[in-house]
Parts: sequence; C-alpha cells; structure tokens
Amino acid sequence: MALKLTVKPGETFFIGTAEISVQCDAIVNVLVGGHAPILRSDDHVAAKEATSPAMRLRYAVQQMYLTGDIPGHHIDYFEAAQALLAEAPQHAGLVAEVNGLLISGSSYKAIKLLKVLSNPELTETRAKLKLVG
Repeated sequence: MALKLTVKPGETFFIGTAEISVQCDAIVNVLVGGHAPILRSDDHVAAKEATSPAMRLRYAVQQMYLTGDIPGHHIDYFEAAQALLAEAPQHAGLVAEVNGLLISGSSYKAIKLLKVLSNPELTETRAKLKLVG
C-alpha cells in the first residue's frame, strides 16, 4: 500500500537521502510505494545547522533513519549525546528514551522526540507532563 503525502507548493521532503522539492502552484498529493524512510523538511536538520550538541544529536539520529545505516552513525550519535549531557544533564531522561527508541528500531519516533530540544515550549510542556504523569 502506498503512503499518500499532501505537499504544499515549494515544500521539500526526503525519501532516503534524496531531497524532493515540489515546484508547482497548488497542493499536490504524492504517492510513495515501497519501504523507504520519508522525512518532511520540518523535521529535517541540514548538516550545516548541526552546530550545537542537541542539533548534532538530531542530525545523527536523522542520518540513521534516512540512510538505514545505524552502526555507521554510532560514533556521531554517542559523541553528540555525551556533549549534550555535559552541557545539559537535565536531558538524561530524554537521551535514555531516545536510546530505547533506537534499540527498538523506532528511529522516526526518536527524531520526533528530539524536536523538543530545539523548542523550549515543548521542553517545558514535556517536563510538566512527566511531573503530572
């Protein structure tokens, strides 16, 4: 069964390591068949943007997902995780959760979870939910 993506004019998304840009004047539906990792540009981190430990961690997990080469990105992942924890030890629980997702093969969920690191409002909301739950 194909995955249906609804894409806006000028929007970019990724299928594996291929970047696809929509060059039209209307919203289009794209059907993607097969089993390939798909990532919208909103969730994508460019290599040049990965300058902080948090962004390097997101980038490493993203590369694991898009390339399918998890062992090939272990060093980058663990170096970024160590740097993040040295800078912000309060994220230890988040890194542990990401580790669990990666071990279970849920790298896409790990990417979505790591978005909280670049959005202070999400980080605060997540922390409050952890305290309540």
